[in-house]
Amino acid sequence: MEQMSRNLAFQLKKIRQQRHLSLDDVSKATGVSKAQLAQIEKGEANPTVSTIWKIAAGMRISFSSLLQPPTAHFMKYNSDDAPHVDEDEGRYRVYSIIPYNPERGWEFYKIEMEPGAFSRSEAHTEGVEETVIVIQGQAVISAGDMHELIKEGDTLVFSGHQPHEYKNTSETLTILHLILQYK
Repeated sequence: MEQMSRNLAFQLKKIRQQRHLSLDDVSKATGVSKAQLAQIEKGEANPTVSTIWKIAAGMRISFSSLLQPPTAHFMKYNSDDAPHVDEDEGRYRVYSIIPYNPERGWEFYKIEMEPGAFSRSEAHTEGVEETVIVIQGQAVISAGDMHELIKEGDTLVFSGHQPHEYKNTSETLTILHLILQYK
């Protein structure tokens, strides 16, 4: 029960501050007294299920979102541990480094391409933007009328809502970082 109270205190305060609401504003929206809300935010109250439901309904959020533990203020990802998929007979490898999160609106990948490796991708949904950064080597990226040779240190941003291709035209391993932004 103590952990639930800490989670509720953290989540209620975080959501209230994100929305720039005072305790008085939340009290009016939820029907829970300002004093009780202050106690909940300090972790000094053990609210009933019905009180938590009132807060959730009044703030138009899910009941469970108020009970979730706080997320870390940092996350460390290691590409060695990342799930990956291969294509082009294993010569093209895509590692999912930072998975999609709707609050962020983007996901991050590392791509390794052996010499001559090729990948063709179908169009993504309207509004998807791809940002490709060459870490090592070079690649030709084609989408629509665009055919761009990008080299180490280059960054290319293009609309992903059309079929597109990645090809390693070098004699060495090419490593790309890819951000898919969803709008």
